[in-house]
Amino acid sequence: MIIYSGIDVSKDKLDIALTKDGINIISTATFQNSLSGFQKLFIWVKKRSKGFNCVHFCIEATGIYHEEIAEYLQEQENVLVSVINPFQSKSFANSRLLRTKNDKVDAALLACYCAISQPRQTVKTSNEIKTLRKLVRYLNTLIAERAKQKTRLHSVKNDDVANVVKATINFYSQSISQIELKIKEHIKMFSKLKHQVKLLRSIKGIGDKTAWQILAELHVEDGKNINTKAQIAHAGLAPRQFQSGSSVNGKPRICKTGNKRLRTALYMPAMCALRHNRPLSLFYHRLTSKGKSKMVALIAVMRKMLVLAIGVLNNNVPFDENWALKYQETFALVS
Repeated sequence: MIIYSGIDVSKDKLDIALTKDGINIISTATFQNSLSGFQKLFIWVKKRSKGFNCVHFCIEATGIYHEEIAEYLQEQENVLVSVINPFQSKSFANSRLLRTKNDKVDAALLACYCAISQPRQTVKTSNEIKTLRKLVRYLNTLIAERAKQKTRLHSVKNDDVANVVKATINFYSQSISQIELKIKEHIKMFSKLKHQVKLLRSIKGIGDKTAWQILAELHVEDGKNINTKAQIAHAGLAPRQFQSGSSVNGKPRICKTGNKRLRTALYMPAMCALRHNRPLSLFYHRLTSKGKSKMVALIAVMRKMLVLAIGVLNNNVPFDENWALKYQETFALVS
């Protein structure tokens, strides 16, 4: 027998709810979002789950705040942990016509969603990927901050202020170089990571930084093939169209319900691939010639790049561009 738990995570606290059937909430509580809070939470759950073989926790992905509690619970025995996209819980709440929203209600909602929907168990991340993820995400933060300072420099009229901004840009540039070096050193320590970067770089358009991003953000289970469909959903790479009759015909956009970091990492490589990766360029022009908008075609190229990346990782062989050119019809169907 399984008992189901929903945890609503915020920066400082964790609200938890338990249910047996997805209808009735049997208990709720609040704990600190800290290691001691995690320990107290798990003791509280064990006392209330006697007679059950397993506890299935459901946690909504909330930036970085959910990661530590999810990792802590994954280390415990007789536990399943599912980290879900906020869009999933929001859709579930809409289906139940909920009007009230607060942390306790959200925790109860997640518990009921877990019992009714039985979400897929989230893969436990290896230590080397955890470290890579932290380094890559910090690198992205530094790059974004440097870009802000460069933009600010264009509007500065005072020389003294301009000099300070330039010094700040130089600081960020030095920090970026240091983090990039640490990432390279980290990858060299693990032959598997080093080989995977090489495989990903066999796809024209994907360089070192994109390869790092893909490896850091994919959900990969050791010893098992990567689930392509699950990763496409995880990345949120489905085009979203708003069309109804003849009066509503919105511009297609990227679906924003997936991993923004992974999606962003693929955007510029896809643009680059249109010029340098002939199979992907032909694939893009084939779609636009059939009437697809440029944005929809570009999203399809991003999706195809991720499919190819997963393919080379699963098959442990580099991308064969000659094969893709020879069998264009088959290549277009690869998904």
